[in-house]
Amino acid sequence: MPVESGVRGYRQLAEFLSPFKAPLVFALILTGCLTVIGMVAPLLMRRLINDVAREGNWDIFPMLMGLMFAVPLLRAVVNIGTSITLNQINLGIIGRTRKRIFHHLMRLSMDSYSQMPVGGMQQRLMGDVATLSGVATGGIISLLADGVAVVFAVVVMLRLSLPLSMLTFALLPAYFLNYWFFSKRIRTATALLRSRMDHISSTLQERLSAHELIQSYGQDRAEATHFTSQARQVMDAAIRGSVYSTSFNHLATVINQVGNTLIFCAGAYMVIQEQMGYGDVVAFCAYATNILGPVTRFAGVSNQLVQAGVSADRINELMHREPAIRESEDPEHVETLEGDIRLDAVTFSYPEGRPALHEVTLSIPAGTHVAVVGAKGAGRSTLAMLLRRFYDPQEGLIAVDGTDIRRYHLREYRRAMAMVRPESAIFDGSIADNLRYGKPDVSDERMIEVSRALGLDEFVSELHDGYGTLVGTGGLQLSTGVRQKIGMARALIADPLMLILDEAVAALDAESAETAIQAVLDAMDGRTCIIVINRVLMARGTDRVVVMERGRVAQIGEHAELLVQAGSIYRDLFASQYGRDRLPPLSEE
Repeated sequence: MPVESGVRGYRQLAEFLSPFKAPLVFALILTGCLTVIGMVAPLLMRRLINDVAREGNWDIFPMLMGLMFAVPLLRAVVNIGTSITLNQINLGIIGRTRKRIFHHLMRLSMDSYSQMPVGGMQQRLMGDVATLSGVATGGIISLLADGVAVVFAVVVMLRLSLPLSMLTFALLPAYFLNYWFFSKRIRTATALLRSRMDHISSTLQERLSAHELIQSYGQDRAEATHFTSQARQVMDAAIRGSVYSTSFNHLATVINQVGNTLIFCAGAYMVIQEQMGYGDVVAFCAYATNILGPVTRFAGVSNQLVQAGVSADRINELMHREPAIRESEDPEHVETLEGDIRLDAVTFSYPEGRPALHEVTLSIPAGTHVAVVGAKGAGRSTLAMLLRRFYDPQEGLIAVDGTDIRRYHLREYRRAMAMVRPESAIFDGSIADNLRYGKPDVSDERMIEVSRALGLDEFVSELHDGYGTLVGTGGLQLSTGVRQKIGMARALIADPLMLILDEAVAALDAESAETAIQAVLDAMDGRTCIIVINRVLMARGTDRVVVMERGRVAQIGEHAELLVQAGSIYRDLFASQYGRDRLPPLSEE
């Protein structure tokens, strides 16, 4: 129901406004004073017409004229104070609400990002918050001012003329019928428009970030056609909403104009019949405007409130998403970790129901360097995500140093176990800013030392600004291989207690990849390091190799040992990548 939507909108707005009670109350008081001051003018005009112009009482003329000039000046002063206060509240609401939403988004689990597109989150963070703030600082204040004006006007109008007052009140149902007819339609159209805007924003973000791929496959025209189709759907929804909103506002204006005309004509008739003075009619019409005008504005504010209700629903829907990965009620703080990892019958399926791991049991002693290999879809990356606790298994136990990782303080545990993924995130800023992201106070010497070990320093040294080179949003001007080296360097600079590389060298050539892997293993000497790799030859420098197949641990052993076993999956992987002619002879055992 439209009324229910309005009530819900007010309730949700009240929640967002609660931190700004003091300045909001001050603004409301100023608004009330401003409204009362403005309501004095028709009474002064009435005295000028009736007492001065008709009765000739010129003694009060200077006082009345002084008040007539003082009223707009006083209103201007109060209005300035009100506007400044409202602007501060508006900016405060926008800043605080966006901060809350962003903080909440940073807490959400990986599944939330797979269920809601990033473009939709951006629309809520930017567009919906601005809509809410605008209604809060403009709409609600306007409603209060109009409420005060209506009460004042009704009291004066009833004293001036009861018949004209009844005629004025008889016009009010037309406004409410107009609101009742359009409000639900506007809300539905607004919700549809916001949903389509979410979708097109996500599409735009995806396509712009993949423009090289689109051009390389010659899909630029197809993508342009697809985007045009989506834009047309957005336009259709916008036009529908605009038709409803425009019709609603203009019909309210027509009702207001017709009502004012009827009241003025009725007042003129009463002057002719000598039932009212001309000054009384002028004052009454002014106060009638202060009733019909606010009702018209109420219709407009109600329209805004309906749209704000949609924004509030969308923001609340986002804010009420609880992260699937919860902090323990009494978490165990992580001061240090030896890195002894144990998985006991771990089973995991993604939210869409796709099974990824089946009863995985695995033990990794502290300080061990382990390579995890297997075909695509074997569950290697899933294992890495579970160890970092981006997901929790549906069954089984993951323990580090004998403690269920769900018991650890989540942020401290993740900081203790760094992870580098294939798509290393690069933020807008310099190369040095990105390298220092995990440890802002690291020295230049340490940063360069790590970069040199990974083969990154040679590339950076050739840049005009060296480590101060700005990389832009997403680091798109950097090659994928350089971005991966930055990701690995960033992890090592953070000096983690444990480290996971999840296909972190996939974009590097074999020689560069081996150099980077060896540099990581040297840096993590004595600390647990898990390397998820595709090229099995890179597992040579690790202490142990874990071979996964179809979500299960199929083999465990050393590189040389697994390579000479008859029927070894690892041996078959090696052969498929490097050819059987490079296989060593089978073990005689």
